Amino acid sequence: PVLRSTCERIAYWHEREDEAGAHVLADLILEDPLMCWLVLAGSSQRLSGRLATPVETVTGALLLTGVESFFRDFCALTELETVLDGQPEALEGALTLVRRAHSAARLTAAFAIHRQDEDAELLQQAALLHDSIHLLVWCAAPQQALDMARRQVVDPNLRSVNVQRDVLGTDLACVTRGLMEIWQMPIALRELAGERQSSHGARTVALGVRIARHLESGWHNAALPDDFSDLGLLLNLPQHAAMTLVRRTWE
Repeated sequence: PVLRSTCERIAYWHEREDEAGAHVLADLILEDPLMCWLVLAGSSQRLSGRLATPVETVTGALLLTGVESFFRDFCALTELETVLDGQPEALEGALTLVRRAHSAARLTAAFAIHRQDEDAELLQQAALLHDSIHLLVWCAAPQQALDMARRQVVDPNLRSVNVQRDVLGTDLACVTRGLMEIWQMPIALRELAGERQSSHGARTVALGVRIARHLESGWHNAALPDDFSDLGLLLNLPQHAAMTLVRRTWE
C-alpha cells in the first residue's frame, strides 16, 4: 500500500501527463517511503542486466522507464489508509513512522549537501526507506506492531532490535536486507542498508535516521548531544554548529 495523498497526486498528474516530467514525479514519490520502494524495485527488476550502470535513484528510474510506463504500472494502487481503516491506533503508528522517515530523509539530504556529496539523492532515499519494512508490519500485522510500540513506551530503554526479535522472531534490519536482495534493489542502496557503517555515506544515513528518531521525543532527548558530536566529526564541524544545522533543517 501507499499513502492516499500519493494516489491522489498520481491521479492529478495522470490527467496532466504532458506536464508530468520525471523530476515532478520524483518529488511526489520521495514523499512516500513505500511508493519509493515500489518504483525502485520495479525499475531494478525491469532493467536488470540491460544497463552497464545500474539505476540507483528514483529520478534515474523514471528517466529510463518513462512517464507513460509509470502511469501504466501504478494506476491502481492500494491506499494505506484503506488497509488500516477501523484501526486508528495502527494508522497513527504507521503515519508517525512516515513522518519520521520524512524527517530522516530531510536531515540526511542536508548532511550530504553540506559534505557536497554527489550521491545526495541516493542517501536521501536510503534514509527514507530505512524503516519501510517496519511500515509494512503496521499494515500486515498491526497488532504485533502495536505490541512492539507499547513495550517501548513502557520501557524506553528497550532496544528496538530485541523487541522485534521477541515479537516477530527476527529483526527488521535483517528482513530489509533480505527483501532488498530478493527484489533486486540497487546494490548501492543495499550497501547503505548493511550492518557496517564504514563509509561516509552509510554514516550520513545512519545519523539522519538516528537523529530523527531521537528528536521525536523532543530536543531534551539525552542521546542528542552524542548525536551532534558524531555529526560534527562526520561534517568536520564543532558540536554546536552541528546542532545548529540540525535545528535549522528540522524547523
